[in-house]
This record gives sequence, structure tokens and C-alpha cells, in this order.
Amino acid sequence: MNRSLQAICLILLCTTQFVALLDFSITMIPLPQIQESLGFTSGGLQWVINAYGVAIAGFLLLGGRAADMFGRRRVFLTGLVIFTISSLVGGFSQNPGTLIATRALQGFGAALFSPAAFSLLLAVFPSEQQRNRALGAWTAVAASGFVAGLILGGIITDLMGWRWVLWINVPIGAIVIACAGMLPAGKPDASTASGRLDVLGAALVATGTATLVYAFANSEHVGLAHPVTFGLILLAIVLLGLFVWVESKVETPLMPLPVFWRRLTGGANLVSLLANTALGPTFVIVALYMQEILGFTATGTGLGLLPMAIAFTLSSAWVGPALIARVGTKLVVLGGMILFVAGLATLGVSLSADASWAVSILPGTLIAGIGYGIAFPAWTVAGIEGVEAADHGLAGGMLTTTQEVGSAVGLAVGVAVSVAVLASGGTAAQGSSSAILISACIVLVGLVSAAIILPGKANRSAAAQ
Repeated sequence: MNRSLQAICLILLCTTQFVALLDFSITMIPLPQIQESLGFTSGGLQWVINAYGVAIAGFLLLGGRAADMFGRRRVFLTGLVIFTISSLVGGFSQNPGTLIATRALQGFGAALFSPAAFSLLLAVFPSEQQRNRALGAWTAVAASGFVAGLILGGIITDLMGWRWVLWINVPIGAIVIACAGMLPAGKPDASTASGRLDVLGAALVATGTATLVYAFANSEHVGLAHPVTFGLILLAIVLLGLFVWVESKVETPLMPLPVFWRRLTGGANLVSLLANTALGPTFVIVALYMQEILGFTATGTGLGLLPMAIAFTLSSAWVGPALIARVGTKLVVLGGMILFVAGLATLGVSLSADASWAVSILPGTLIAGIGYGIAFPAWTVAGIEGVEAADHGLAGGMLTTTQEVGSAVGLAVGVAVSVAVLASGGTAAQGSSSAILISACIVLVGLVSAAIILPGKANRSAAAQ
């Protein structure tokens, strides 16, 4: 494949990943407008975000395995069509149920096209040097997509109304669908094409993930220490445990356990899970803090997060990949996570009712954005290193699954912590601060896990086996 065609394929694939991450966050800023327009309760409102995140998290492994079994481009197109149509329909929603259902369908479509796009990217750039550069662009786009959703969500809502945060996907999806013939077919590998799709495993992981998120979301009403909350968490653990058991028994599992238990692959996914458990609530809590406490408009809130978006993009595209080439993935992950923890801790202690944006928001988000942006490409490279080409869709699906599960669970936990602080007599600013500091603690656990599990540069090849 010549370089011009490679560049076109990279743009098409990165565009879809950008949109997949954009749509997780683009509805965060207009939540107050959506609530007023459709009559959401405060507890139900977070499902505008979580319906999308849970659907992606629950079906990404299915999408990754389907791409490996039935052809990457075919699954990519199927998911993109579902995503585009549900975006169109969702914009016309007249009640909460319709919007939540279409957001879940958007998530299901993204769960199909995202891992397929990842494996197509690896097929387009087969050499290690080309692949690392392409992955740098991929992770930069993914990182910036999340933050761009916050920025565009505010601007679009103020200029055109909240429905356009969904309708904006339609022309983008149509253009990529029209140009998809330029992508390689990504034919299924003979070893996977003859197997059966693990539908039971998909149902268990989707139900378990949704139950876990609901457990924390429902705690807003019953409390974090209520028996119902503990019961739902226990049920989620049982369902996810059954998923692991099923994967050890079926002939063609969604998540072959030998792949996941590799030191590099499993360690990278654990770091991704913990880092994104912190990232999810940080954006929502900061966005709500800026609007409800500092009095920012929707557009002003988006622009206030622009420095973090720039930090994400530059760190992921250039700093992270350059450091990986020099010192290996482990040191880059550790350095990025240290900065991420420092940024979140700075943000958490700076939030107060009378502080300015420059004091309360800018320093912490800037440091956190640089840290996350540096670490993101490193754990992505580690997560696919040593994985057979036939399992590339699976590996991409696993990484994006941990990212989305972490964001969805983290958002529910962050909201629950904020509500618990308010219920105990604290202020809204104190609730926001507590949620961010809890996030910093979670990232610290991820930092320690990376230090223990991920191998150094000299031992990387052995750990990939």
C-alpha cells in the first residue's frame, strides 16, 4: 500500500475513533438543557452518558471477535451504519426513554466499529516503526476526542441546541461510509473464521458491566452503604465471574484467557482500567463545577477545558511515542501516571466556591492532561505487543473495553461520592473535591500496579509470550 493511501486510511480510521470518544463526552455539557427539554430526573440524567458507555464496554469484546471472524471492514461498516442511524434518531427524541435507547444503540455501533478500526490500522501499517507512529496518531485522536466532546458540546448547544450534539455524527458517518472502500478488506483469519461467536459471553459481560454501573448510579437514591448497593455489586461480580468461567470453556471465546493473562497485555489493560476510572468523573465533575459554581456558560466551560485538550493531543501524538522509542513502555507509563496523579491531586485540593478558573481548574487539568497523554500511547503499545495478527481485533477491543468500563464505573462512583458529601452536610465544591481526590487515589493504585506488573524494556519480549 502506497503512502498516500495509507494516509487516507489513517484519517478515516482515526476519524471514527475520534467520534467514538467524542460521543462519550459530548452530551456532558448540555445535560442541564437535556434535563429541562425532556424531563429527566437527576438520577436518570447520568444514563444519557452511561447508556453509551455501558453499551460500548459490554459489547466491545464481541465487536473485536466479530471483526476477527467475519472480516474487519465488514464489521466496521456495520457498526458505523448503526451508529449513524441511531445518532439521527436520537436527535429527534421526545422523552427520556427514547434518548437513552438510542444512546445505547450508538454505543453498540461504536463497539462494533472501534475494534475493527483498530485492527485495520494495524493491517495498514505492518512494520513496527510505522505502527508506532500510527498508534501515536490514534491515541492522540482518541485522547483529544474525549475532551473535544466537552468543547464542541458547549459550543454546539449554545449555537444550535443540544440535539445537534447527536446530529453532528450523521454527515461524518456518511462521509466515512462512502470512503470505506479504500480500506483493506481485513479478511478473517482461517483459525477464527470457522468458530462460533460467543453470544453467551457477550451477554454476561454486558449485563455484569451494566449492573456494576447501576449499583453506583442507584446509590444516589439509597446510599453507598445500603444493602441494595452491596447486593448489586455482588451480583455484578458473580456475572463477570461467570463470564470468565464461560471464556475458559467455549471453543472460540470473546476473550481467550491466555491472551489476557500475558504480562504485557493484562498489565496494560489493568492500567487502562484504573486510569480511565479516574478520567471519567473528572471531566463531568469539572464541567458541572464550572457551570454550577463558577457560573460559566456551556461554551465557556468547553473553552475552559481547551488547555487540557491541547495537552492531551500534543503529549499523545509526539511526547509519548518519542519517549517509548527511547526508554520503552514501562517507564513512559510510570512517568505519565505520576504526572496524572499529581494533576488530579492539585485539582482536587484547588476546587472551592470562591476560586477562579485560573487557580482552581487550569493547573490541575493541564498537569493531568500531559500525564495521561504521555501514558496513553505507552499502555496501548504494550497491550498489543506480541499478540498474533488474528487476535488484533480482540486486543483492540480489550483495551477500549477497559477504557469504557473504567469511564462508566468511574462516573457513577464520582457522582455517588459527590452526592454522599452533600447528604452529609458538605457543599457542592467539597463534593466535587472529594470525588476528584478519590480519582487520584485510584490512579495511584494504577501507578503501583504498573510498577509491579509491566516488564522493563529488557524483559519485554519474554513478557509478551
